[in-house]
Amino acid sequence: MKARWMITAVSAALFFGGSLFTSLRDPWFQGLQRPNWLTFEFLIPFIWIFIWICTTISAILVWEKSSKQSRPWLLMGMYAAIAILTSAYSPIVVEFRSLFGGMIVGGLATLMVYILAFLVKPISRTASWLFLPYAIWGIIGTYLTWVLIQLNPGVGR
Repeated sequence: MKARWMITAVSAALFFGGSLFTSLRDPWFQGLQRPNWLTFEFLIPFIWIFIWICTTISAILVWEKSSKQSRPWLLMGMYAAIAILTSAYSPIVVEFRSLFGGMIVGGLATLMVYILAFLVKPISRTASWLFLPYAIWGIIGTYLTWVLIQLNPGVGR
């Protein structure tokens, strides 16, 4: 039970830490031209909360299904790396005004999600399937950032 709370707390700090320092509500970011099809932007924070819940449950399942002798520290490190990359998106985009940098960290996090989902599958199929929301949204988010780059040439490179 203690491990569950510890994983949840660390996951929340890593996953949402970037939002404590930077907000995508920044006037510069809000002033960027957006694609016409982006009618669901108000849902994005809720999407990320859902993704965080799924990845945190996945990490807990992997931790609990591992034997006490062979705790999956490398896998936990990968979960942490995904959370840190996810959290880095906002500061990179807003503070450095780099949509390109955001696209790189978002794409890298998504790639790591696919790799980690494959690696945890032998431990827990459920933990692997819990990556599906991130795997889908990661592609959409990375594509959306690429579209923002195209719609705002010379801005955010």
